[in-house]
Amino acid sequence: MATHVLAQPRSGIATEGESTPCSLPNPTIRNKELKDISAEALIGLRDFGSLSLDAAPMQLSPDGRIVALQLRRADPVTNRYCSALVLIPTAGHSDPRVVDDAGEIERASFDKYGVVGIPLGIPKPPLIRWDPTGRSLAYVKQVGGKAEIWIVHSDGSNPHMLFRSDVDVEAMEWSRTSDALIFRNRPGLVAARQEIAREGLNGYRYDERFWPLGSNRPLPSDQVPAFLQTVDIGSAAVRMATPQEQERLAPTGSARPVGTRAYAKIDGNHAAWSIADDPTKFRQPARLHARIGSVTYDCASAECQNVTDVWWFGETLLIFATREGATDERTGLYAWSPGRGSPRRIMLTNDALFGCGPAGKRLICARETSLRPRHIISIKVDTGAADTIFEPNPEFAQYRLGTVQRLIWKNSFGIESFGDLVLPAGRQAKGPLPLVIVQYESRGFLRGGTADEYPIQLLAARGFAVLSFNKPKAFALHGPAVTYDEYLQANQKGWIDRRSILSALETIIDRLAHDGIVDPRRVAITGQSDGATTATFALIHSEKFAAAALSTCCEDPSMMIGNGEGYQKWYESFGYPSAGDPAKDFWSQSSLAMHAMKRPVPILIQASEEEYRMALNTYEVLRASKWPIEMYIFPSEGHVKFQPAHRLAVYRRVVDWLRRIFIEPMINGSFVPPATPPRPRKLLDG
Repeated sequence: MATHVLAQPRSGIATEGESTPCSLPNPTIRNKELKDISAEALIGLRDFGSLSLDAAPMQLSPDGRIVALQLRRADPVTNRYCSALVLIPTAGHSDPRVVDDAGEIERASFDKYGVVGIPLGIPKPPLIRWDPTGRSLAYVKQVGGKAEIWIVHSDGSNPHMLFRSDVDVEAMEWSRTSDALIFRNRPGLVAARQEIAREGLNGYRYDERFWPLGSNRPLPSDQVPAFLQTVDIGSAAVRMATPQEQERLAPTGSARPVGTRAYAKIDGNHAAWSIADDPTKFRQPARLHARIGSVTYDCASAECQNVTDVWWFGETLLIFATREGATDERTGLYAWSPGRGSPRRIMLTNDALFGCGPAGKRLICARETSLRPRHIISIKVDTGAADTIFEPNPEFAQYRLGTVQRLIWKNSFGIESFGDLVLPAGRQAKGPLPLVIVQYESRGFLRGGTADEYPIQLLAARGFAVLSFNKPKAFALHGPAVTYDEYLQANQKGWIDRRSILSALETIIDRLAHDGIVDPRRVAITGQSDGATTATFALIHSEKFAAAALSTCCEDPSMMIGNGEGYQKWYESFGYPSAGDPAKDFWSQSSLAMHAMKRPVPILIQASEEEYRMALNTYEVLRASKWPIEMYIFPSEGHVKFQPAHRLAVYRRVVDWLRRIFIEPMINGSFVPPATPPRPRKLLDG
């Protein structure tokens, strides 16, 4: 185990000094009395996997006996993460074990707009792979800007480094014979970055290589080739992968139909997959099919029409997962024997189940509930009974949490939305509460919304009603099937998708106000990324919002100039005006700066160093128009806040800010709906 300084492209962002390494919790240590939830308790949760509910957060051994995962925990005091590689027996008869540290927790990046390495901010998903026999485990550590491939035996013995790469290892798989590892990286990135540094001596030519939101210098082109290489387990010798080895990492054969959403096979005679009726269309339901020998079975049952994953249990039984409900808010598990009748439901739940794999007669899954952070369960496929096999945060049961009610409603377009209403624990009805809307996904644990910046339970504990809002399915998905490009264009035309989202918000606000739950004069909207665009759109087109807290800001004409050529061209492709085109009719729909003469509303912006420039026009125009607006900039941060100290500060500030606006004035009898600014923040900051 080891605790590492945050791995970032810029220096000076993490404090030096010792901190406690990652360790597993003692599940027997619990206080008898419940405690109030705190910002520190939420930031300090042990996490594994990415922030997504759809990616694989763990790796199950081929025989289903052991789960391997990378555990991490944030420490705001030292501004570091600890890490650990953990092996968890699935039978539940023995305890999980830490077998090694898991390297530095780095920010993830992505490739888009023709360049490589655009910083994202979420933790990089771990890369862990079992060998085909289940006797060894390979994993990638990030150490000092380099990627190291390590090996450990399944009993936790003999962890050792096999290979060090100067650039990121993007993918990795074992050979069929377990004597080598095939991996993909881009060695040419080293030379590309060196060439960019040399170019800087004469000044950089501004072109499509720039991503001003994340870097003041060009990024390498996505044309830098990726290579598939093989490292021998015994000798550690590295060579280019053979065509057969490349097939392990990047299959090119026709066994898996093009466009499949889910796929599973146990041999050449048993395959199952889900695929849309027209795979060229975007986000269409994927129906289940199976092939046994030369016979293909098409599941015609309604349960088989939106299949997200599938597993073989022996040679005749399939277990598959679905998303159900008009907004895909529920997860279903079903059993089906192809050619032997209709599927049998195992369970249907509002909980998020993901990263699943077979283990005997059980399915091992990661699970999140609205009130319980991520953990691992074992589901009996014959009964649906579930048992916890790994609880990384047993201490969380000590906290007093607000009540949660799942709400489903339709907007004025007839499109369904859902959300989770969280009310203070033990609340006795004493009149309506101020409402905070947290966007824009509400499946799984209700922590802090998309990007985890608005602590739902902490806000409820401080006297707010909180609506964790899951935006409705895009408007373009409620008509004829469309391609991805058509989808983007249809949603943008007339701002129809944004209007659909706003209608959903206004509808539920009216309902909650009518029921006496919330005070319609005290409604705040929060948002990050797409959620921030929804928030500013709402301030322009609705009078229902009395405050807004934003993590990113804001749409206006300057975004087509200051964010790089790739960004500009992408937005132009689905309907945004070209740079330099005033297009006042277009921008008046989304630019808050163009509506500075509206009713001033308190706004809090907590932006990253890499993205705050997008907010400057809006901030300065609104400030000049006497809007009560504050902005804070977090150094060395990207699209999503990453550093533990920053995440804690974001939590604390937004709760304090909302209380100053909505609760403290009600206590002292001075509350007036906008536009009366709260007292200056600097008086509280000292």
